[in-house]
Amino acid sequence: MITRRNFIKGTAAMGGLMFLPSCATAKVKGINGKMNIAVVGAGGMGYAVFNYVRKAKNVNIVAICDVDRVRAAKAIKEFSDVPFFEDYRVMFDKMGKDIDGVTVSTPDHMHYPISAWAIANGKHVFCQKPLTRTIWEAEELKRLAAEAGVFTQMGNQGHTHEGWRMIREWYEAGILGEIEDIYMWTNRPIWPQGYMEPPAGEKVPPTLNYNLWLGVAPYQPYNHEILPFKWRGMRNYGTGACGDMACHFFDAPYSAFDLGFPEVIKGNSTPFNNYSWPKESSTDMIFANKRGKGGKIKVHWYDGGRKPAHVKGVDDAYIHDKKNANCTLIVGSKCTVRTNEYGAGGETFIFPKTKMRDMLVAAKKAGKNGLADKKYERSKHMGNPVMEWVDACFAGKNPPGNFNYAAPFTEMCLLNMIAINFPDRELKYDPKTLSFPGCPEADKYVRSLYDYKEEFLPEKKGIFSNLF
Repeated sequence: MITRRNFIKGTAAMGGLMFLPSCATAKVKGINGKMNIAVVGAGGMGYAVFNYVRKAKNVNIVAICDVDRVRAAKAIKEFSDVPFFEDYRVMFDKMGKDIDGVTVSTPDHMHYPISAWAIANGKHVFCQKPLTRTIWEAEELKRLAAEAGVFTQMGNQGHTHEGWRMIREWYEAGILGEIEDIYMWTNRPIWPQGYMEPPAGEKVPPTLNYNLWLGVAPYQPYNHEILPFKWRGMRNYGTGACGDMACHFFDAPYSAFDLGFPEVIKGNSTPFNNYSWPKESSTDMIFANKRGKGGKIKVHWYDGGRKPAHVKGVDDAYIHDKKNANCTLIVGSKCTVRTNEYGAGGETFIFPKTKMRDMLVAAKKAGKNGLADKKYERSKHMGNPVMEWVDACFAGKNPPGNFNYAAPFTEMCLLNMIAINFPDRELKYDPKTLSFPGCPEADKYVRSLYDYKEEFLPEKKGIFSNLF
């Protein structure tokens, strides 16, 4: 006899998990009018979660989970009556029935397993950017969340801001003309990256559960140079400068112009190895897009201090001014738009500002709203993706930054990290097969370069059957 539980186990054995419909409750129960949230990762951006919900009357923190008691100390002290856990798996076992949603604010390599474990327990999930460390993980989270019927959000402040909405409105009003080029650059990394070797091992602090911090990653001796922040440049744990910041920078043009996936991508960088990402990198991407000149939009990414030599219509002095260490310039056939890495409305304007002022004056004289038209609804929680997610959960719908959006967006950003493994070689990517036609040697980078430790994966522990 084929039961729902046996069906799940069977599909898992075939290398993938499949949910049957209606396996999770959609709306938050909202007992006492509040959403019960478990916070996984309580330091850094994890602590920011507490600030996001601090004034909310419809949120209740019911569990705190962190492998590092020093990083979590502030949260533990402030929420002394809230149960604390080191292991997210234990937290779900003991408190699963009391949790509505989970926030995941850990190093990148643990985003997928923790989010998947939460989904397997029928919980709504908020996960910081980048959504995952690999393309395959992003696809899996998108699929699992959709099939489980949970509501999700990637922690990207920029997507809650109005910058991308303004740019889209300006384009559709004919103000920008055809989109020609998009340039983005960042001063990251501000942590060690380059051709590095693992540091010598040190004694693990008694306040840190290092094995849980490693999670799915292979063993490497503890060193304070990696934890708690500098893991971003290490390939086993982070996604480097581009992976960290591209999910901010790319959001405005990606959302404004529906970029999708590039037809071609080409990258290069300073030397790096399988241990660490490079100090500097840059990539060029070409998107087939009806909004582009000749049906194409060219996108250029720079990190590690690299910048474009020239941008049409922009003074070179502006580009190389140290005050403009992080910048996005969108070049249209009629004018250029400047925004910052978060796509904030106040930082988004027609370049230079004097030209924008002249355009506003001209529109007013013509009796038109012009740049002031607001066609697309603004978020009620600009700069606060957590509360946007909370409200969506109560409303019984996915917020704008849900995994259906966040997964392909993250995948597109991570393509930059694959391209630099093949310097100055044009790569084509097929998102349907998660492969690179003409360059099969690039396919291995779609997944992790190491085997995950199975005890941290819900599908290996049969956890997904708990939903049925």
